[in-house]
Amino acid sequence: MGKYTSPLIIYFLVLLATSVVADPTIYTYKTVGDLQLKAAVYLPNTTSTDKHPIFFVVHGGGYLIGNLLEGVTAQEIAEVLSRGWAIVSIDYRLNPAALIDEIVQDMQDAYTWVRTELATQLPLDPDHITVFGGSAGGGLAVLAGYKITPRPQAVLSFYPYFTNWTDPYAYDPKKRVRAALVFAANNLRQNISEYDISDPKDPRAALFTQAMKEQKSGWLIATHDRDTPTDQVMAKLREFSASENVDSNFPPTYLAHGLKDNLVPYSQSVQMAASLKAKGIKYVLDLVPGVGHGFDMLNPLPDIWQYHVVPAFDFAQQFMNPSDSSSKTNVEKKFISY
Repeated sequence: MGKYTSPLIIYFLVLLATSVVADPTIYTYKTVGDLQLKAAVYLPNTTSTDKHPIFFVVHGGGYLIGNLLEGVTAQEIAEVLSRGWAIVSIDYRLNPAALIDEIVQDMQDAYTWVRTELATQLPLDPDHITVFGGSAGGGLAVLAGYKITPRPQAVLSFYPYFTNWTDPYAYDPKKRVRAALVFAANNLRQNISEYDISDPKDPRAALFTQAMKEQKSGWLIATHDRDTPTDQVMAKLREFSASENVDSNFPPTYLAHGLKDNLVPYSQSVQMAASLKAKGIKYVLDLVPGVGHGFDMLNPLPDIWQYHVVPAFDFAQQFMNPSDSSSKTNVEKKFISY
């Protein structure tokens, strides 16, 4: 288990500790077999008749655990709602039962549902959407930059897991997939149907740790078959590696990553930033000193909140409310990473 155990358990406890206490309205956006995939919707308390820009949240949890109430903290919710934005936080099918392409399809389907159905029922602006997530949610947020249509106005990705699935840290093709990992993955695929468990004792947490330790997270997310040829696994991982798929239409992107992150190397955000820069995409890379994974989630210190969380929302403000002359667009004074 080694160095992976402690930060993983800490992160899961952070998720539990920061679960949203407000009461959102819950909708079902998609049904797969007997499984209802849901979205939690929060609306700002305002008398304005304007349509609200949409803050679209994808939760973290290593693609194996987590749910729609754990993607954004109560403090972040208050910040977002204070700006007049609505929040839509979604569930998606979880690994190992679902692979990365199925998870991304759920995100696309939820995004389409928000724009074409929910926006007809509520005062929402389907043309101004920011996608936000941390960890696996951060990885899905950058995938939204080129995998969902139409593309969002902005992407906010905190400590993304991963932007490059072909990094040996995520998948080392030289190492054979051990029988024990295959057995554990197949057993969970067959025996776990719940999608909303979010507890360190969940056996999927142990599977996550095992795959990370063996540098086979990429195999776990890409295939159900131990004997899938390495070149096929690599091809799929390249398709879902955002840092290798940035194009000239990629949305403006904010990346934040702790320099003491023991779970996901901050090099993942550095690689993504380099790809954005190469294509001339507006971006911020905020490497936060002295903090680790989930730095925004568990009662962040005032300086961390003020200088490394709020600026992400300021960044999105430019694209969510472009005509608002009072926008708090002070990020360009803080960062020179454009």
